[in-house]
Amino acid sequence: MLLTLPFIGAMGFHLIEGWGWFDSLYMSLITLTTVGYMEVHPLSEAGRAFVMVLLVLGLSVFIYSLAALGEVIVRTELYGWRGNRQMTRALEEIQHHFIICGAGRMGWALALELADQSLPFVIVERDETILDRCRDRGWLAVEGDATDDDILAEAGIARARGIAAVLSSDADNLYVVLSARLLRGDLQIIARSTDEASSAKMRKAGANRVISLYHTSAIKMAQLLVKPSLEDFFEVLSTRDLEVDLAELHVGKDSPWRDKTLSESGLSRAGVIVVGIRRADGSIVLPPSSSDKVAENDCLLVLGKSQSIARVSAGSL
Repeated sequence: MLLTLPFIGAMGFHLIEGWGWFDSLYMSLITLTTVGYMEVHPLSEAGRAFVMVLLVLGLSVFIYSLAALGEVIVRTELYGWRGNRQMTRALEEIQHHFIICGAGRMGWALALELADQSLPFVIVERDETILDRCRDRGWLAVEGDATDDDILAEAGIARARGIAAVLSSDADNLYVVLSARLLRGDLQIIARSTDEASSAKMRKAGANRVISLYHTSAIKMAQLLVKPSLEDFFEVLSTRDLEVDLAELHVGKDSPWRDKTLSESGLSRAGVIVVGIRRADGSIVLPPSSSDKVAENDCLLVLGKSQSIARVSAGSL
């Protein structure tokens, strides 16, 4: 409307006063902008009446446009403020979640896996473009440096279940591991590294597990070269779209499997296979026999369909 109105005024002056197009457009612009310049040519009564109409119409359009633009700006600001408030409130309330430090290729894949399992998580990232992608998916995200203790605190490390350091730099991942361990002595910490030297340092800094990308990939490739038949098994465990899953079940005080042998536990009838037991003292029984007894605080490594594992995790055998 603002762009069209000057040309409507120019046409009016051209038809009413018979002026040239340039003079008509000039007169239309100085009238609409109310700059106060004198008329290009003397105006007739019809021309003066047209100027009055053009002034009233122009001011109305200008005020309306200003109000509409202000409304857009206010709505945008309110939307951003509301989104930030909701994000802050969600970060304050979230518990037993995972923190992903870095949303690069590995961090993004990790977030997709946790999202598919409906597990709560918070992403810590510095790149605004990646943060926008996270928020578009409805994921909780904190903008900042994951090596900063204040940023980890904002991500809820005091209430977190575990943290994954998957930044692109081994030095940054080492710093995240050290900071997280100092903040939470009982936190589960998983870190990514590119070489064995960095892996050793991260373990000493407090990481529970360190994934060395090249070393782990090389071991898997060697196993596939020597034993090609293992490929199907690896695909079953690593493909996200399949229903088979590998999980860890904690045996608590009220667990239905406590003080029972594996044959008595009923886990096999529930559709899961126990492939290993980690005892409370850290020792591992691999593979377990049907006569092995399950004790309190043991962890059972089970293999089965995702639905079966979900039912067993809920205690419904």
